[in-house]
Amino acid sequence: MTRLLDINPLTTTVQPAPLPAIDWAVIQQEAPKPMPLGNRRHNDPLPSADIVVITWTSAEWSALDHVFLNSQTVREGNDYTWKSAWFPYTRGAGDYVADPQSGALWGLFQLVRITDRSGRPWRVLLFKSNSHLAHAPWIEGLSKMMECILVDVKPDRVYSIGTAGGARPTQRLGDSVITSCAMLDVQRPTNTLGDGNGSLFRCQTWYPSVSLMKEVERSLLYRMDQIVTDSTLAEIFAALQAKHADDSALDGVAMSDLVNYPVQPSELDAPRVLEMRDVPLLTTDYYYIAGAGGAEAHSFLEMDDAVIARGAANMGVRYAFIRNISDPVVPVRTATEQTILDSVRSDWSGFIYNRYGLQTSFNGALATWATIAGEGESIYNPPRFKGAFNADDPIEVKLVSQVRSCGTCSFFWPVKKSQQIYGPYTAFDFQGNTPFAAPFNSTTNSAPWLLGRSRPPSFPEAEVIDGCRKAPIMTIGINPNLTAFAPGQTGAAWCYPSFTSDNGTDAWAKYAWYYRYRSVYQERIDLNFARRFILPEGRVLATADGVLNAANRPDDSPAWTIAIRYDGDAADTVIHLPGVIGDFPYVTLFDAAPPNNRFKAGDVLAGRISVPGGIRMEIQQQQQGYYMQFVPVLEQFQETLRKAGHDANLRIGEDVSQIDMVACASPHWNPGFLGGTPASVRQIVDNCVSQNAWAMKQIIQSRPAILYIVSQSSWKMFYEAFGAFIRRRTPISTMPVDADFTLLHETTDPNDPCTFEVHTTIDGQTYDCVTRIIITPHFSYDDNFQPQFRMSPEDWLTFKQQQAACVVAMTEANGFQVVEPDPLHPSYYMCIRLSADAPQRATALALLQGQFPEDYKILQPNFYDPHAQMAGILDQMFTAGKLSWQQPADPKQPGYLARTSGSCQFCVNQHWQLPLGCAYGKNKETPPPVGFLEKVAAYVIANGKTSDGTSTGTQMGPIPPQLGATAAPMPLNPSEATAGPGSAQVAIPPGKDTE
Repeated sequence: MTRLLDINPLTTTVQPAPLPAIDWAVIQQEAPKPMPLGNRRHNDPLPSADIVVITWTSAEWSALDHVFLNSQTVREGNDYTWKSAWFPYTRGAGDYVADPQSGALWGLFQLVRITDRSGRPWRVLLFKSNSHLAHAPWIEGLSKMMECILVDVKPDRVYSIGTAGGARPTQRLGDSVITSCAMLDVQRPTNTLGDGNGSLFRCQTWYPSVSLMKEVERSLLYRMDQIVTDSTLAEIFAALQAKHADDSALDGVAMSDLVNYPVQPSELDAPRVLEMRDVPLLTTDYYYIAGAGGAEAHSFLEMDDAVIARGAANMGVRYAFIRNISDPVVPVRTATEQTILDSVRSDWSGFIYNRYGLQTSFNGALATWATIAGEGESIYNPPRFKGAFNADDPIEVKLVSQVRSCGTCSFFWPVKKSQQIYGPYTAFDFQGNTPFAAPFNSTTNSAPWLLGRSRPPSFPEAEVIDGCRKAPIMTIGINPNLTAFAPGQTGAAWCYPSFTSDNGTDAWAKYAWYYRYRSVYQERIDLNFARRFILPEGRVLATADGVLNAANRPDDSPAWTIAIRYDGDAADTVIHLPGVIGDFPYVTLFDAAPPNNRFKAGDVLAGRISVPGGIRMEIQQQQQGYYMQFVPVLEQFQETLRKAGHDANLRIGEDVSQIDMVACASPHWNPGFLGGTPASVRQIVDNCVSQNAWAMKQIIQSRPAILYIVSQSSWKMFYEAFGAFIRRRTPISTMPVDADFTLLHETTDPNDPCTFEVHTTIDGQTYDCVTRIIITPHFSYDDNFQPQFRMSPEDWLTFKQQQAACVVAMTEANGFQVVEPDPLHPSYYMCIRLSADAPQRATALALLQGQFPEDYKILQPNFYDPHAQMAGILDQMFTAGKLSWQQPADPKQPGYLARTSGSCQFCVNQHWQLPLGCAYGKNKETPPPVGFLEKVAAYVIANGKTSDGTSTGTQMGPIPPQLGATAAPMPLNPSEATAGPGSAQVAIPPGKDTE
């Protein structure tokens, strides 16, 4: 019997050795769990599943059943009782006639659940096929069977597994091979009529995980030397002699001529699973046994897989093949160079398969299980608490390894991943160290960026500074945004970088590239792609048409609620989403506001998302309002440079760097999202801002000419840790009457600048840094940056009473938007917003100046145009020579905004060299002595705290509004409490967003 003949599910082979029970605990794993299917008819559709595993021969089927369904006991070679538990499947087979040797079309199936290393449950449909390329109903029937299976199951991926002929002399009996590439070569007239003959099929979007394979090889695979012995091979040779007793085929052929390396007992003590990703298998419809060097262009030889590949590719399903070497390469010549007849080689191969095919199939089935169970990750990437690369690295390079692998805050990085609050979220990796990225399409805020690979769901890594380390302009906020936490379509589609050193790449070089060139975008995947990976367990389905009215996440709990209104209902239906810490998070697939809040009956409203690793996918870039907020400022300054005769083209990330006080992301900045107590917030601030001082170390290296501190909250955090180095003739208000806007007014005063200054000498070397400080409104809200007049509620009441006619004229038709005081926050300032459109704004101001000149005089001192005020400081610094334009010696090279003083090795160093290098020659400047900048940073950290004892962490405001909400007017504080830094009564306004 050979692979070609072993197709009948009732076929019995010579009784092989038993299969052992599997001790899954040896590799800290669990056995697959059968899933109940209830009563089923043979023509019912197959159940849905994530994965389909198809196998073919009786030996393969027995091994598949043993590994996936009955691994707890020994499987005797003559045990066939397990077959009765499998369910027949015939849907769509009525028009086809089976070969008499095979069972009823299409075959039989079972369903199991496999939990991978990260806890993701995979529904796996196991299928024993009775259709075969080399038997009726040939390629047409096999193709139809695939269509029926894939239409019913709707899997993400399909495996074909089982026995195979070796293609290379190095492939030993019992080894298994993994590939996702197949070539079709059929010769029978019944098959050559099918299209695709001679074609190559390659799954480019996925390759199975091999993370568990070494453990499986070491501990679970069947060691073939236990049953392949000199005596058993002698028995097989005797059977071969008996078969050819009446002919001369074996004349001159000794057993030693057939026992080559692949079946040599001494070589079979350590079976392997060989990765051959892009090496095509060869599918034939005839029994092909490779000789020496005859098939090395292929990964193995078999008789169905290319048809499976073709069918899967036609339906957009990923595919892979795991075949065990059951009949290895057979010699074609004897030791005396006599040709061994094909009939002898075929029979020898068949005897080997018949004797050992069950055990080799056991190895192939285990390898298949391992690729499924090996998905995901059980540990952090990178591991927490690692130090710098080398002690002599410059500080800007050390920060990459130190920040990315920092695990100081146990809130963000508990020892057990199962206790991680945020995530695991969809993640991606580059396919090379420096990816080729598509240019951004400025006509939309989301567009394709690059083709990457999905990573197992992970937790967002801590972030270093974005952009050029020597950019003269820097912005600083509190901490990165955790947008995937937000309910709605954005949260469902968000993804984060999780870089690896797979396939010859370098995770650290990728991380460095990403944060060198990141600008105003963050990454997401297509929502329809994300929908495919909503886990079946826990899905919330709409029972009728309706709308999503609310999706509130008031704190860091993974369990939350949505409120939906079915058409015709008088009240909302509230649905609880029972999220669990560390488990795959619940997402909603609709927004809680138009236009994407309407759903239809049967739609998936919410569920747990888990995009597995290893899938090639399109990564999109989406503009982020926070990062875009500085673009108008840069554009205004760019015009100033152009008017001065410079061909300026300024960019976020190149001329403006961006950093946060805290490196790890959270959804919002208040105790509800940061450990639950003011003390936990305080710990995060102490660890990141003061103890590790990642941001300050970068500032010391960057020496920005100007630093825009985003919001009063960020300013208070910065001032508390480093306020001793703040200089201003008139102290900055500790309780600014109009919060961010008062601080913007004070720090944009051209006659009284605010600076951060460090002047010190360490080890005989001086260090000097003078950075202009500007405090801005929060970047997350566009309405903060609309031109506007602002008043306290008391002043507004007086104005309304005394300038009633002016107030009446402030209509939207005239270009005004009056935001009345908030009754829930009586201390907040109100505002009168003007259009962001310059001509409309000019018309509105002309109306005030022309018709209400006295009223305008009252309003004018409280007028803010934040973008213009921020850009005006850049203009002033350029005029004063504190920002300058640099023209290279080579007139053919473009000029640029001059970099700050000091060398920088970030883009070119001993660990990586980014392709563009350093356009500014900073890597060629003499760096400071090793450790010098760290000592400067330590000096600032040790001496930076103010003596007032204020605690930023204990004064965070209430929960901020959701993304996209209108920003509330800022709070009013007593005018008499406007003394400079030093007050112990500093109050932080309600937090708005995370940056």
